[in-house]
Amino acid sequence: MERKCERLLEALRCAVHGEHVQWREPLSKQDQHRLFSLAAEHSVVPMLAEAVYCCPAALSGGYNTGALSAFARRLTLAQAQRTADLILIYRYLTKLGFRPIVLKGVICRALYPNPCQRPSIDEDLLIPKSELARCHQAMLDYGLVPFGEIGDPAEADETAYKSEDGSIYIELHSTPLPKDSDAYGDCNTVFDGAGDRTVTVRINGCDFRTLSPTDHLLYLILHAYKHFLHGGFGIRMVCDIAIFSEKYSEEIDYSRVFRECKALRIERYAAALFSIGEKHLGFGFPEVFRSVESDEMPLLEDILSGGLYGVEDINRAHSSTMTLNAVAASKKGKRSGGALRSVFLPVKSLEGRYRYLKKHRFLLPVAWVQRGCSYAFKSKRSKNVKASESVRIGRDRIALLRRYGIID
Repeated sequence: MERKCERLLEALRCAVHGEHVQWREPLSKQDQHRLFSLAAEHSVVPMLAEAVYCCPAALSGGYNTGALSAFARRLTLAQAQRTADLILIYRYLTKLGFRPIVLKGVICRALYPNPCQRPSIDEDLLIPKSELARCHQAMLDYGLVPFGEIGDPAEADETAYKSEDGSIYIELHSTPLPKDSDAYGDCNTVFDGAGDRTVTVRINGCDFRTLSPTDHLLYLILHAYKHFLHGGFGIRMVCDIAIFSEKYSEEIDYSRVFRECKALRIERYAAALFSIGEKHLGFGFPEVFRSVESDEMPLLEDILSGGLYGVEDINRAHSSTMTLNAVAASKKGKRSGGALRSVFLPVKSLEGRYRYLKKHRFLLPVAWVQRGCSYAFKSKRSKNVKASESVRIGRDRIALLRRYGIID
């Protein structure tokens, strides 16, 4: 593992436990730049700044640490404002009779020593499909505007909204995970009846309705798994899983967590996540997973190399079609079509991007051509976009899926 990765893990281990690093070896300006850049890729700059601010060795290299501290403070204050905005929106929705279920975000942040130093890009609310249209209108009436292209809000699995100044983003979900995905849509069965098992968590004077601790831990694991298949996820998600598991350890049914993971063939993957939490972040390890043989290092290296959502490298992001197809094919007892299959995707995989396919499925070849032209345009504009590199990364990550028993 690169030294910058080791240092980031050491700093995060301290931050999540309310401690500070005690490094003795001074960091050079180049080392500082590499460390802080990696923290930015994983959206943990405020946590890093908190862990190192009183360590002379970490700040003696001549890097502009004053600017870093100011940047970290701005991120922290912005997060505090987003949390306040979320509380207002949540109370507004509950007064209208909605009973949204809050996922991750504010629930996880509240578990950290300094909650606002754990930034959230968006806030996720789970709403029954029958209420989506009415809730969509309520969001518009509040003053939020749709973010990105949307179709019929009553039929959408996911609809995003933002404030006019872009200070807060809210996503409404009708299912915990996108149900139309051939790779992970079946994971939603884990949450059958979850709406009847919800609990209330009081944060900053607001009573948030959220998933039960067992359901929520499963959701955090599966949410990270979804991003894993799409290209990767950052170390912050592992921090969330580890801290949530430890804080709610007395209330979590780990036997059920293990059964559900095993049924989905992700028990080795989950064990690796818990192992990262134990060995590198200083959290406990669920005993029920001790029987699972799983080396956490390959997954940890994949996590650290991919950034927050595995999109630091655009070739890696493009490789996600190969990993998604490999898992989808495995669930059907078939072999993946490899790189060729990732080019000629089925209608189901493209209709979210090319909405005309929802009504005119015969236009699939047109979508293939349009997608190919878009990729060629990006490749021409950026020297970093290379089809051969995407294929190489895709094959390496498919090997990782096999290593953790997700596919044969």
